[in-house]
Amino acid sequence: MSASVAVSYPSLVSDDVRRATRVARAFPTALAIVCVVTCYAFFAGGGKFDFRQLGIWEETNYASLAEGFLHGHLYLWVTPERQLTALPNPYDFAARHGFNYRWDTSYLNGRYYLYSSPLPVLLAYIPLRLLRGRYPPDSFVALLFSAWAFLAIVAFARRALKLGGRPLVIPLPLWVLFIGLGNAAAFVLVSVHMYEISVLTGMAMTAMWAVALLRFNVSPAPGRAAWVSLWLALAIAARPNLGVLLVVTAFVMIAAARKRGPSVKAILAFVAPLAVVALAMFWYNAARFGDPLEFGIRYQLTHIDMAGKKVCSLCTFPELARFGNNVGHYLFWPLQMRSTFPFVDAKPAWLDRAVSWPTPGAVTEQIIGIAPLAPLVLLGVLFAVLLSLGLNHGAFDAGTRSAIQVMAGGWLVLFGLSTCWWIVARYSLDFILLMSASAVICIENGLLSLRAIGVRILPLRLAVAVMACYSILIGFLLGFIGPGDAFQRANPAMFEMISRWFK
Repeated sequence: MSASVAVSYPSLVSDDVRRATRVARAFPTALAIVCVVTCYAFFAGGGKFDFRQLGIWEETNYASLAEGFLHGHLYLWVTPERQLTALPNPYDFAARHGFNYRWDTSYLNGRYYLYSSPLPVLLAYIPLRLLRGRYPPDSFVALLFSAWAFLAIVAFARRALKLGGRPLVIPLPLWVLFIGLGNAAAFVLVSVHMYEISVLTGMAMTAMWAVALLRFNVSPAPGRAAWVSLWLALAIAARPNLGVLLVVTAFVMIAAARKRGPSVKAILAFVAPLAVVALAMFWYNAARFGDPLEFGIRYQLTHIDMAGKKVCSLCTFPELARFGNNVGHYLFWPLQMRSTFPFVDAKPAWLDRAVSWPTPGAVTEQIIGIAPLAPLVLLGVLFAVLLSLGLNHGAFDAGTRSAIQVMAGGWLVLFGLSTCWWIVARYSLDFILLMSASAVICIENGLLSLRAIGVRILPLRLAVAVMACYSILIGFLLGFIGPGDAFQRANPAMFEMISRWFK
């Protein structure tokens, strides 16, 4: 008996030591994750972590749509103004002058609708209404989806890096901070309306798509194909422009079928979720507007009559010029540096009115280029190309292969958005997390591959760490600005207090 105890006791001690070691190693990464989510909550809550309970559904469009759904209707549960219903042509901006109405909603047959996705209503507004008895403010839903997207894409990056089976060149907590803050998320969260809600929902769905794609690459089973398809379908439902991710997904599925042989079960597993969600969206559009392909843009109450307008197109030479201008904005549009806190600001975009939003004199919105904010994303592209050309002298592991595929998806989304006639910082959230997480994986594998062929990578490691810190700092400071100085308007006392620290 005593001998048995003598043998088992050291084993128990060693298990406790290993467990404590794992916890100690995981703590810095967990702390970085908490820091990012806390920053999201800080900026979404106006610098006060203030997420007041929204008691009445009339206050926001998405809450109004949720109330309509709960009453068995597809329109906003508000009554349009009598002046609006009396107009012979409610889409004439001049005719609507002088009274209040639901700006940028879709209006038809005496009802308000949303051209934005109903997915946030189904995933957030109605569940929270049923759980808490009240609708959440838009800022809280924005926090929910941004945190969801961040946690999912970090899970993708961690899993992909782990599959490589090699030690990290850059500490994981720094990568986590870069992925979460080295973008326009803090800037966008300061001012949240229905536009930001749909974008952040799409960001969460694409992050889940990346996770599912990685799992499929590790083990291409029919069930995992269905999981990829489901999140892709929900991403498209949230943001139809994300349909370009179907190109990457189809490529992955075809490559897997060639390797393992075609399977009817796998094909059906992939097609079924896409078909179900597509049919649901077609029915939703047809029930509202009589056309399965009409999302409500035609009936939008905005500056111009939208009937017959194409907001995204690449069919003429002028539109090709617009495409080049928009790509340049998303990639290289500079930040504005200034001498007062927070020392940085986003600049308004420049649009050619001949092929863009056709309203003379309208103020453009701010845009933040990838290169000025997150230059590591472009370095990740370089390493992805070098790895594809054989820098690693061997076959890709599933993590690296997934990173390159997800990066390709992010670039397709950027190019797709660049065919549209409006550019704004919030649209960059459609692709930036995909690019950032995949860039992290490609940079790690690229640096290790360079070291394997005898290149001294210490200077590169230092440069990468400095650029990551730069992006984290700039992304964080941009949150103290927000669109149109929104943070200062939301919390002037805090803004003034912090400004005095730097005087």
